[in-house]
Amino acid sequence: MERWRVFALGVGLSLCCASAPVWAQDAQSQAAEALFRQAKTLMAKGEFAEACEKFSASHELEPGVGTLLYLGDCYERAGRFASALDTFRQARVLAQARGDRERDHLASVRSAALEPRVPKVELRVGAEQPADLQLTMNGAPIDRREFNRALPRDSGAYELRFSAPGYEAYTTRIELRNGQGRPAVVNAPRLVSLAATTSEPERAVPAEAGGTQRVLAWVLGGTGVALGIGAGVLAVLAAGKNDDSKADCDPVDPNRCNPRGVSAREDAQSLATAATVTGLLGGLSLAGGVVLYVSAPSTSETGVPNAALVRFSVPLL
Repeated sequence: MERWRVFALGVGLSLCCASAPVWAQDAQSQAAEALFRQAKTLMAKGEFAEACEKFSASHELEPGVGTLLYLGDCYERAGRFASALDTFRQARVLAQARGDRERDHLASVRSAALEPRVPKVELRVGAEQPADLQLTMNGAPIDRREFNRALPRDSGAYELRFSAPGYEAYTTRIELRNGQGRPAVVNAPRLVSLAATTSEPERAVPAEAGGTQRVLAWVLGGTGVALGIGAGVLAVLAAGKNDDSKADCDPVDPNRCNPRGVSAREDAQSLATAATVTGLLGGLSLAGGVVLYVSAPSTSETGVPNAALVRFSVPLL
């Protein structure tokens, strides 16, 4: 009796273990079918992004030629022509493997109609580039085998980054549009070696030299302008004093003046002398400033902007 119980238990366990994969497979098929129906409903509403995700998830659970055809159609309606073309090609491969000629033909027709409208980009990389050149599109690495070939890509903006160890990275952007015709060509730039940019010696002229000389030029020139203004003021005062002295001098003989007239004449002469000396000094200062500014090293030699400005104040006389 005990033997029959052991035998019955063994048979039950065998049946249970044998049916477990079948149950799992049925559950997986049901989930794939549910996702497929949800995707069809979403696509009918025009919600293509969500529909394509569910078609793709359904195919992952249970690969099928019909699911791939729907997914390719969904991608095409969503404007993702490169993804649609790739999906139709996958459908052809699966249909041929299963001997499904009708769907193979359908996938072939859809691929042929779509291919001319798919945007492409050609990444041209010459032999002069570093052997370990790395290229990414929107952060995704591009295999070297895809260099110098027209690659189908969905429409949109792409950031291309060229880099290699020991070189400065280069980044550019392109925009791909459906039906653009010819491939967008991107030529790989000649990357600049970091060693070359850091090993070059600096110029012997200090960066501060030109800037300091220009500062002195502006100060000296400003001083010259201020002295010139002062000389003008002194000259006006001298003329005023001279005019004032005429009231205290003989109209017939202007050199005959009373004491107040003589004092005014002396003040006028002193102011005129001061105006002459001040004007001479101002002219020399201004000329010296011009010479200093013109002879200062250029911006390319020192790195100091030519338009460096210095604030100065003009003394009020």
